[in-house]
Amino acid sequence: MKTLKIINSSCILIICSILIGALYFQFGLNEAPCPLCLLQRLAMMAVIFGLFMNIYYGFKPQHFALIIIVALVGVSISIRQVLLHICPVEGEPAGYGTPIFGMYLYTWGVLIFAASILASAVFLFFIPKTPTKENTTLLPFEKFAAYLTLIIIVINIVATFFECQLGPCCENGPCL
Repeated sequence: MKTLKIINSSCILIICSILIGALYFQFGLNEAPCPLCLLQRLAMMAVIFGLFMNIYYGFKPQHFALIIIVALVGVSISIRQVLLHICPVEGEPAGYGTPIFGMYLYTWGVLIFAASILASAVFLFFIPKTPTKENTTLLPFEKFAAYLTLIIIVINIVATFFECQLGPCCENGPCL
């Protein structure tokens, strides 16, 4: 069971590192996220929420169902953005943002959400039938993941507020 908890927390940290990378693109490279990018970040945070449910309430199929559902929403958003940029207009850039290893962040989003769905399905084979006492005890690694996630979520909320204020987020200046 302890191994499952460590793997679960490692998945949280992997998604946190992806969100930190997105924040680097936003603040370090000065590439403001588009509305679809913000929705993908939100879906990744929802995947993390499902993983945290495993930490605090034990491994249950319902938590993995939540992860799979939000990952399906996230992959749909990512695919939508890939399709928007698949045939670029002449004279415009081929994609949105700076590519990493030849793929844009939204293309990586498709892979991340697909991996979340696959990993959740595999996790379902290994969860115990009955919860044990160990499920409710937090490991230091899990606490670190929780605090890091909280910091990342707060930064994303504040950054999104300053980008969009209380209205809709628009990619190219003020909304009409």
